[in-house]
Amino acid sequence: MSIAIKSYTAPVAAYAPVHDKFSSKNSDSTSALPSNSNAAVTASISDAARALYSSSSADEPQARISDTHLKNAYAKGQRDVYNFGQLIAGGNYNKEDLLPTTDDAGRLALGQKSLDYAIGLSQIPSKNVPNPFGAMARNDLSAIVYGDNDAYTEAERYAAYAELSKQDETYFSQLYAKVTNGGDNRHIFKGIMDYFDELPPVEKAAYREGFRDSIDSLYQEQTAQWGPLALIKQAAGGNDAQLSQSVTDQAHARHKTLQSVLEKAFELSKVKISYQTR
Repeated sequence: MSIAIKSYTAPVAAYAPVHDKFSSKNSDSTSALPSNSNAAVTASISDAARALYSSSSADEPQARISDTHLKNAYAKGQRDVYNFGQLIAGGNYNKEDLLPTTDDAGRLALGQKSLDYAIGLSQIPSKNVPNPFGAMARNDLSAIVYGDNDAYTEAERYAAYAELSKQDETYFSQLYAKVTNGGDNRHIFKGIMDYFDELPPVEKAAYREGFRDSIDSLYQEQTAQWGPLALIKQAAGGNDAQLSQSVTDQAHARHKTLQSVLEKAFELSKVKISYQTR
């Protein structure tokens, strides 16, 4: 059975393990790397990205913002990323206009690296240019993409969105690789809820009302059939990737396939704007 999941659809793919998808522990140190190495450059740019985020994250907490404002912020973030991708793909731009207006070397380097990354993606074949926001915590990336301030350039928001998209793609690819048709899929619905619960308010606002409740209902149906999810975790490590598949009980098998269950669940899911850079 083929299941196509459309999450963030930036022109990149790859991801982080389930257990650390929402935390970024970057221990890179430029002092531990050769000064002329690409790794040293990437680490220093990533540090600059984190420093800039810290200096621009004093906005009013999203939890205090109205739902309408959050929806508008989400729509604007999606629209801006799409429009910038179209601009770069068209090639009708002046690079200087897309860089930060500053004399700060770190800011200029971050802006340049972000622009180089975006341009590299638009080329055919695409160039493998490092993303300066690589491995940054997912919800910090979201704050960059959907924030109301002007601390970041459009190229930087684009690069942040691409990394956010990459992390989501990896998470859901790993999650849905465990799908069984008509069998035990508790971990699928639990994984969806875990993902949703960790989203910042601006992204939650993009979902239809009752989305989480609908997923929880499906999870409870599976739990009633197969028992508590914790019982199928293996003793060593408790890693989600090591969840064992319960023995299929045909007497209690659902008449509907997992495909129809997922279709029901994702009818309530948000619709992401898909953009191409080519």
